[in-house]
Amino acid sequence: MATFPPGRRSHRKSRAGCAQCKKRKVKCDESRPHCRNCEKHGVVCSFTSTPSALLTPKAESAVSPVSLSGPESVGSGRAPPSAQGPQLLPSLSSLGPFPSTLAVFDLELLHHWTTSTCYTLSRSPAVQTVWRDEAPRIGFATPAVLHTLLAFSALHLARSDESRRGTCLAHAQMHHSTAVRQIIPLVSPLARDNGAALFLFSTLTCMFSCAKPSEDGDFLVLFERGTLSEWARLFRGTTTVIRTGGEDLRTGRLAPIFTNGTYLVAAHRSPQALEQGKPHVWELQRMMWRECAADPSLRSIYQDAIDELARTLGLAIKPGVTRRLETADVFRWLLDVSDEYLNLLCQEAPIALVVFAYWCASVRQIEWMWWMEGLSSRLMTQIYSVLDQRYRDWLSWPRDIITGSYDQFN
Repeated sequence: MATFPPGRRSHRKSRAGCAQCKKRKVKCDESRPHCRNCEKHGVVCSFTSTPSALLTPKAESAVSPVSLSGPESVGSGRAPPSAQGPQLLPSLSSLGPFPSTLAVFDLELLHHWTTSTCYTLSRSPAVQTVWRDEAPRIGFATPAVLHTLLAFSALHLARSDESRRGTCLAHAQMHHSTAVRQIIPLVSPLARDNGAALFLFSTLTCMFSCAKPSEDGDFLVLFERGTLSEWARLFRGTTTVIRTGGEDLRTGRLAPIFTNGTYLVAAHRSPQALEQGKPHVWELQRMMWRECAADPSLRSIYQDAIDELARTLGLAIKPGVTRRLETADVFRWLLDVSDEYLNLLCQEAPIALVVFAYWCASVRQIEWMWWMEGLSSRLMTQIYSVLDQRYRDWLSWPRDIITGSYDQFN
């Protein structure tokens, strides 16, 4: 039988090998995130450094855009990756927890955050530094936080650059919607390890709800039913996060925020604040006692809410104030009122709505912040839309504080 001399062993040709193997003209096993040849020789594999640029046209068409691309990538017609196909992108272990690409405009939003937006959230330099440095770092580890940060930065840029307002608002909505979807797995078990991320997400979402422009008749755009109680409960959610996060949250990376908050709470709890606020709620309290004379338990609920309101108004509306108000000075009231009062607000009980309107007068005092501007007037409009006609005269004082006009809400 004839014999043949041994020839070259056949092998599958590499058509999508890494750049290093192609340069050395050797077979690439196409392993991801780096091939074995590059790993053996200790060189940086192009699969690791530029994954998306080295995809073949066929493979690239199968990859859906990652989460931080802009609205233009949504509905691009690209099919999702096949469950049977090869893994084209590096594993999360090599990339870290955040997606591998950012749209150029998203990088601009991040730059705008660190150079401008972060300084508008507080007057405390220590707190500003936390928002500038720590918030993005936490966002890189928890994408939902970074999406919320970029959403808020987009709202700020929309205000700063009117020519790009439409684009900015579209990005703001896209990023916040993505953040809400991505935060759900972190909220289910309110893990202590997620405390800082959940606090930042909650706080930024509250500010987003104040800053987002509304369409006509669509003020509470974040909520299914659009009620004031839903909006109030959004802010109260931060207390649950703080309570769950424990001491580690208050003394960790976000400590300056809580240190500043402790100082503001002390001012709110001072006897002087209560005494200074009592004249502002005297008429309200007198009307409440008259309406609730036959129901002591209801009167007690309202009295507690009015006492806390007096403290807030004592800080917010007084002559000769020595420091500019922070949002925590005013929103403390939403955190302190009882669940029973919020239930009455949910039921749109007239007295509950009137008490809330008085609180809106304090909101007017912090509208020097861009993301609070016009909020008190919008809240009052919401109250007028559901308040019984015979109770509207009770709103004369907060109406004068907010607008100086009796005609706007009639």
